[in-house]
Amino acid sequence: MKNFIIFILIVCVSFIYTKDVCRFPKTWKTRYDFDYKSRKNEWATPNAKTDYYKLVLSWSPSFCKELPASQRNQTFQCQYNDFGLIVHGFWAQSKSAKTLKQHPRNCRNDKQLPLTTIKRHFCMMPGETLIQGEWEKHGTCSFRTGEEYLDTIERLYNALTIPNLKLILADKRVDQYKIKKGFIEKNPKLHTNQMIIYMKGKELVDIKICYDLKLNYTNCYR
Repeated sequence: MKNFIIFILIVCVSFIYTKDVCRFPKTWKTRYDFDYKSRKNEWATPNAKTDYYKLVLSWSPSFCKELPASQRNQTFQCQYNDFGLIVHGFWAQSKSAKTLKQHPRNCRNDKQLPLTTIKRHFCMMPGETLIQGEWEKHGTCSFRTGEEYLDTIERLYNALTIPNLKLILADKRVDQYKIKKGFIEKNPKLHTNQMIIYMKGKELVDIKICYDLKLNYTNCYR
């Protein structure tokens, strides 16, 4: 009996220490800089006013499912498909914007972030080009450095209690309201008008949570 109890304790301890382990690539990219001027679908609005922010959380299984097989196999977060809700970015937003192109974006070009910075935040944003691109597209409009931008994201992300989304999404009658309910139950200070849930049918795509300039929850302005 004693040996059995010891075995159970070992299993429980192992689970505690492995459940949140995230994977790292076997090899890291050496070139992941971002230059909006070289991209046809990018633009710069450096003078747009920042009134609030959106923390954008992506449901990795849906993202990977939508990719062509060849691209999916080359995308690290999809190779094992064991990432759940990851950070896509933290976007400066303008209340007066009438279109997507009127929000702050690409406020300055910046050099490639150090790989040590990429590694430190990789578990919440699993992609070198994702981290670099979000920093230059969105972070440069409100933050002095990439480290400050990513540290802010990590603080907000860690402050959230994520409900069991796999369980919620397994419900055949799942909709955005059930997902919102799950978040609000786990985060009592969060309200329905401070979240935007984007779904394609029964598939969760992303969750946007809005913050004011002091990083408190605020209403989302579409």
